[in-house]
Amino acid sequence: MELLKNSKIMAGLVVVVVLALAYFAYTSLSSPSPTTIVQENPVSQNLLVALSNLHTIKLNGAIFQDPAFQSLSDFGVTIPPQPTGRRNPFAPLGSTQTAASASRPGVR
Repeated sequence: MELLKNSKIMAGLVVVVVLALAYFAYTSLSSPSPTTIVQENPVSQNLLVALSNLHTIKLNGAIFQDPAFQSLSDFGVTIPPQPTGRRNPFAPLGSTQTAASASRPGVR
């Protein structure tokens, strides 16, 4: 009886090991590595070339001294302050809990 129980345990372990090996083999074969995807895709190659060209860009601050730049006007709109919400948005309506008492259950 003990031999039969031990053989079932060993068979179960073998099945688990075989399934784990099959899973790792399937996942490593089915999903290519990110570097393979980038190397095979021409759009990705163009993106990598454009990104590498960004390192060569030098910015010149002289444009800020140009009279044309200084003649520009800011037409931005000032946003007035808005009322804030409740201290604890999850508290029941009509509740006057403070932040300190809301963190301790049973205290009101």
